[in-house]
Amino acid sequence: MTEEELNRTAVSVLSHYLQRRSSAGPAAYDGPLENLLGRVQARFADPFLAEVFARFAERPSGMVEAETMRLYLGQETARDEAFARELTSALAGRKVRKAMNPGRRARVALLALGGLVLLASSFVVGRVSAPRPTPPAAAPAATVTVSPAASSAPATEATESSASATTSTTTSATGSAGQAVSGDGGSVPKDSPVLLVDLPRPSDDWHFEHGDHDVQLTQYQNSMWNMLATCNSSAYRGEQQFRLKNFTRLEAKAVGTDSTASPDLAVKFEVFVNDDAVNAKQTVVVNPGESKPLSVELPRDVYAVTLRTSFTSPSGKPCRSGNAVWGSPFVVAAGR
Repeated sequence: MTEEELNRTAVSVLSHYLQRRSSAGPAAYDGPLENLLGRVQARFADPFLAEVFARFAERPSGMVEAETMRLYLGQETARDEAFARELTSALAGRKVRKAMNPGRRARVALLALGGLVLLASSFVVGRVSAPRPTPPAAAPAATVTVSPAASSAPATEATESSASATTSTTTSATGSAGQAVSGDGGSVPKDSPVLLVDLPRPSDDWHFEHGDHDVQLTQYQNSMWNMLATCNSSAYRGEQQFRLKNFTRLEAKAVGTDSTASPDLAVKFEVFVNDDAVNAKQTVVVNPGESKPLSVELPRDVYAVTLRTSFTSPSGKPCRSGNAVWGSPFVVAAGR
């Protein structure tokens, strides 16, 4: 299979699968194709490539979206031979639909080029013009103008209005003073759970995927995961770091692989604290088919935690891959 055939076949197969899954729902589930979809999505983790993938997943039947996806997938397979071999192995025995005639393909390529320009423009403009949070301004002092007619109002009404204004001001001040600070467990009540997905990240970067996901078929909200692959040197392990302070413990309801992972995949989950990237504070090895809870006490001087996933089995062939998932991880606040 040539490089062009590989890319066209991958996009065509995924396009048909996404359309079928959209119309038929769970009945269309296909484990190998879900695995293929996960590999490609993990490869398109860069913010711009993630936008390309999202548009393709939203409209898999669109010629422009499919052609754009094919162009960028071609860049990735040309850049990484191991990734190209993974796709070839995953697509073994699957056939692509009949290719478009040259004239139509040229027209679609031109449309895709125009779509790329629009996508790049909207992506850059969105990044530049994204609103930045600003501290709330103090409420201006209220100015009351009393008309002659109003001066004849009963004294009790004026008293009630004044009391209402005082209560409102007091409530506002109290709310500001008690506002939680992202990443600071000292700004919330003691023992409050705070989701890891809500903590600050260095440079605001995401290396893991995040959202609702399953661990061994059990769904968990606000989870995190990353693709591991024994045949891809860039996917032997994954890491995600968070900044925090004044937290006493980190927990995950479950860690393990998801329903699309190779059934014989064993994964090691590690938690590192502060600047120590060698000595894990906690290590949990999850064997094939297992899911385990994870809990680790954090030191008083904690300022960063790093989550790491890696293989416990040798890299190389036979190729094994799958998502390593942290199910609903959270930290426990030290409190005010």
